[in-house]
Amino acid sequence: MTEKSYHPDWYDEGATLLEQQPGCSIISYECNGRGILYDYAIFPGIDLIFMDFNCSDIFEEPNQVRNMLELRHYHEGRIEFEFEGDKVFHLQQDEFCVNGMLNMPARYSFPFDYCSGLSLVIDKYSMTTETKAQLALFQIDVSVLEEDLGPAHQWYICKTPSSMHHVFEELYAAKGREPVQYFRIKVLELLYHATKLCKEDHVSATYYSRKHIDIVKRVRKAMLEDLSCSIPLEQFLQGEAISTVTFQTIFKQIYGRSPYAYLKHYRMNSAAVQLRESNKSINQIALSLGYSNASKFARAFQDVFGMLPKDYRATQKPI
Repeated sequence: MTEKSYHPDWYDEGATLLEQQPGCSIISYECNGRGILYDYAIFPGIDLIFMDFNCSDIFEEPNQVRNMLELRHYHEGRIEFEFEGDKVFHLQQDEFCVNGMLNMPARYSFPFDYCSGLSLVIDKYSMTTETKAQLALFQIDVSVLEEDLGPAHQWYICKTPSSMHHVFEELYAAKGREPVQYFRIKVLELLYHATKLCKEDHVSATYYSRKHIDIVKRVRKAMLEDLSCSIPLEQFLQGEAISTVTFQTIFKQIYGRSPYAYLKHYRMNSAAVQLRESNKSINQIALSLGYSNASKFARAFQDVFGMLPKDYRATQKPI
């Protein structure tokens, strides 16, 4: 059974077909970095799409009018969804969600400038009697799944259930390696586990305004401009229409850490690069990153990397 796995109307207008393989289309996205999709035709009406993006672009979501259900999982990075009405929320690494096409975002982007994940797209208009019969053999009914989880008007979001972890890991490992028949087996397994989810186990999406999101991103950029200075957060927020508490909450939602922890990790990653790629002394590196006390710098580095700067440098290959 070989089905069509390239649906131009499903993708952003910058998408082009790169390569057609049996049961799989490889699609390239025009962007300021790299965007690649692997679209596997699982059954008529069901596609499994892997995505790998390394870019800072904002993509428009095609205006779908089809009766679809979508299961999403993100393996690395996170994704920012913007909805009509100035509402924004983020899905994080290792979160799983189910959504209907009546509540689709207008656009999406990647706060870390990278993201990899997968999407199981079920086009209920295109599902054949044969597809439904295949699913029924495993007691899978897409309509019941949709009714039980209620994603049409509110996305079903949860941390990836333990029963699904191995399925996702095996799917990511098989991308580009296994034939479409393998993915059919894994998709049936994934859908079977999805039917066991309970509506009560989901968490509600937390939405923020685009105005506040833009303030947080602008302040983050300012925080990273000069790492040699230690400036209080309140100073960065002077004149901004956002409270400190709201800023900290949204910052953690986007970047996964508090502003303080994020800046500490950013500084230590910069230190690691300098330790590997320069002959600067540890004191010089500490000063360049806002640490006047080398001992405090060493403790901060050990907190992040599990070893002292001198030991880290010793483990690296000579320049």
